[in-house]
Amino acid sequence: MVTTNFSNIDVFAISKELDALLTGSMISNVYEVEDMLILKLNTDKGRKNLIIKSDSRINLTNYDYPIPKYPNQYIMSLRKFLKNRRILSVSQFNFDRIIVLELSNLDTTSWKFIIELFNKGNFLLLDENNILKIAKKYRKFKDRDVLAGKEFLFPKSRGKDFISIKKEEFKDIIREKDEEIVRILARNINIAGLYAEELCLRANLDKKKSGIKLNEEELECFFDQFKTMRNEILFGKIKPYILLDDDKSEIGVYPFELEIFSEKHKKNYESYNNAVDDFYSKIDSEILKMPSDQRINQKIKNQEKILKNQLEYMEELEKKKSKYYEQGDFIYSNFKILENLLHVISSARTKGFSWEEINQKLVSAKEEKMSDVEYFDHIVPATKQIVLKTNDETIYIDLTKSIGENASMIYEKGKKADKKIKGTLPAIEQTRVKIEKLKEEKELIEVEVDFLVKKPKKKWYEKFHWFVTSDDFLVVGGKDASSNEIIFKKYLDSHDLVFHTNFPGSPLTILKNPESREIPERSIKEAADFVASYSRAWKESWGFVDVFYVHPEQVSKTPPSGEFLPKGSFMITGKKNIIKNAKIELAISLDFEDLGLNNNETTRIMYPKLVCGPKKAIEKHQSGDIVVIKPSKAGLSKGKIAKELKNFFLKASDSNKKKWIKLLSIDEILLCLPSGSSILNEN
Repeated sequence: MVTTNFSNIDVFAISKELDALLTGSMISNVYEVEDMLILKLNTDKGRKNLIIKSDSRINLTNYDYPIPKYPNQYIMSLRKFLKNRRILSVSQFNFDRIIVLELSNLDTTSWKFIIELFNKGNFLLLDENNILKIAKKYRKFKDRDVLAGKEFLFPKSRGKDFISIKKEEFKDIIREKDEEIVRILARNINIAGLYAEELCLRANLDKKKSGIKLNEEELECFFDQFKTMRNEILFGKIKPYILLDDDKSEIGVYPFELEIFSEKHKKNYESYNNAVDDFYSKIDSEILKMPSDQRINQKIKNQEKILKNQLEYMEELEKKKSKYYEQGDFIYSNFKILENLLHVISSARTKGFSWEEINQKLVSAKEEKMSDVEYFDHIVPATKQIVLKTNDETIYIDLTKSIGENASMIYEKGKKADKKIKGTLPAIEQTRVKIEKLKEEKELIEVEVDFLVKKPKKKWYEKFHWFVTSDDFLVVGGKDASSNEIIFKKYLDSHDLVFHTNFPGSPLTILKNPESREIPERSIKEAADFVASYSRAWKESWGFVDVFYVHPEQVSKTPPSGEFLPKGSFMITGKKNIIKNAKIELAISLDFEDLGLNNNETTRIMYPKLVCGPKKAIEKHQSGDIVVIKPSKAGLSKGKIAKELKNFFLKASDSNKKKWIKLLSIDEILLCLPSGSSILNEN
């Protein structure tokens, strides 16, 4: 049986790890996928996603989870409160299945984001006075209320405190209960069922034995084993693993070694978080990545039904238009005959004949083949109309109007039908376009990856802007003041070159030369173009700027006496080597990293990565499609260009690659782009 919920001991282990990993992180956004909350975080290790499943677990994930396009009202409210707050600490409340994220506030006080992993779960945000601001679920319980604007009370813990319970308390609880000792532990000392069984095994006691039947020696041994296990949990090293059954299927994930599993197969991990991530991502895949073309098929079916109705309506209008125009033409072609017929009827009415009498005389005249009545069929007294029959067509003539007026009325009906036809044609075209777009969307959906994919670990230089020159030199540039500092302190070596523009607002960029090779002018020029393209010049929509390079010993963080250097700024001494008219443009290509087979060993994973740099360098190292972007004040915003780039690669790639390109997030594309508006040119 697969275990899919955290125990309080699992919560203890994950909280301990997350506190070390997340303290100081900033919440940049909030999403909801199914019943999972995803907090996007900026950490000192880069961007991370924190998954919180409402009734089971919490962990940082390395997998790509699908992000909904449109947030619901609850998520909109959470974003309002949570975005841009820092996580001050992660802790477990009262050794229960409750996690508390302490969050920074604008003033000195802190707020709390509470995660309850029981009773189908809940997420709650408290202000500095413990007043509930927002919750996923509002409830009323016997001993507390979870209501907006009210003070929040934590639920009462079940039984004695696991951490502080003393020997005599422990023994008293056991010896006074006439029930199975494994149940006594779970109900009265808040020990998760599995760990209660483990404790019975270590004490060599039958877990089903009644508490009142334990003798003093057994109680002593029982508490000693309890204390040993408690110390291992509280102070021992976490040794996480995924538990496997006999056919190597994964059935649970645990933070501590347990004797109860001593004969079982295990997959060991360095961190509990990573073990949890791998275990639960497979379960989530089955929920989130099931075939998703059903919705598209229904939409296509609905639009095809609309198109069918529109085409039938169009056919009906065409028939009406043709009928009314033909009737109008008939009336004008037989104008004199019909005018005489109307005159005969009018004269007869003036002489006092009834409609029935006139109708009978005209029918008799038609039978005798008299002139001017060959098209007459009958009179309709109620509407004062005569009915004409011609070529199986029925034409109604209004006796209160002239033949000319009748012809105009019928022509007008034809014109109205024609006008409706002209209005329906664009609607039909729009429906056809919708159907084609939905079919294209379906095609993309059908090639989507049907499992969650673990993001590859970034190489050190992939955390910055980077490219490889035509002569195989690695060039790395900062993305902000912090990354400029990191490059200077950690990655700048004596044989490298340092590039910068002649004005503020460009990344500290280094050309790496670990083998102390002679650097060709071509590579120097490409590095200059690169630093120019990621400088403030792009935002200003310039085409060319001057760039300089110096040697590492000319770069310093020590300002002149009495002056101050802001973060990410540097002092340059000595002669600068000027590169005139560095070109401001970037070529972008898509590369794929082979991550090997997926967990089921059925598919080879090809993870997409953007590569950006000067055009010649990108063409030298990339064989795929290339797009060139240039700065332009009349161009598209950074966000729109990112979407255009993804669409370009989706359309340009073959079907085998499309499903992998879908994994490329807009956020990842944005990280590669310079600030400012751009235009896109396909190569």
